[in-house]
Amino acid sequence: MSDAAKEWDERYRQGRGMPDEPSALLVGNRALLPAGGRALDIAMGSGRNALYLASLGFRVTGVDVSPVAVALCREKAARLGLAVEAVVADLEDYRLPANRYDLIINFHYLQRSLAGPIVRALKRGGVLFFESFTIDQLQFGYGPKDPAFLVRPGELREMFARLEALLYHEGVIEGDRGPKAVAQLIARKSAQVPNRGRGPIRARRRPSADERGPPGCQGRD
Repeated sequence: MSDAAKEWDERYRQGRGMPDEPSALLVGNRALLPAGGRALDIAMGSGRNALYLASLGFRVTGVDVSPVAVALCREKAARLGLAVEAVVADLEDYRLPANRYDLIINFHYLQRSLAGPIVRALKRGGVLFFESFTIDQLQFGYGPKDPAFLVRPGELREMFARLEALLYHEGVIEGDRGPKAVAQLIARKSAQVPNRGRGPIRARRRPSADERGPPGCQGRD
């Protein structure tokens, strides 16, 4: 087990700073959620958002490095009668399947190398909800202390520039533990199949009788 997994296991055992209610970004923008389908919760913790999506009818997979957090999610799902596929995995090694999910959510887990795989894992027309602490979070008494785990101004939008932004916000908002500095993005993958640079497809014109010439003479000098 990695050191990160051990650290998160201990935090979940103690229940330190672990909210039970789903994210306000998710609940407040329910109208932007897809009508249903497969959903992926990246670094789901004990499953507050995964369980909320399952209650809306999504087929949810949640991934987290902490076995304790995943066990808590499974217990809550069983108690509530909800179905969540809760997976223990290190996201540094976990491979996202391409074109699988109608919805992907990522709250307060920043792994920049996942940006491309996240886009590829979305189905056409699929939606991404993403919230991350910004560098301004350092002024508050909680959250990551290493700037490598905090996004710079405008960075989150740039990470997912290939998606259509439906909502983007950066600033200080009220969180479960007090004020927090965040970047929030809701974005959608295009539903159209790319043309891949071949240009518009034109219908072939049937040549006229004059252009074809007399029978038996096509292709001769």
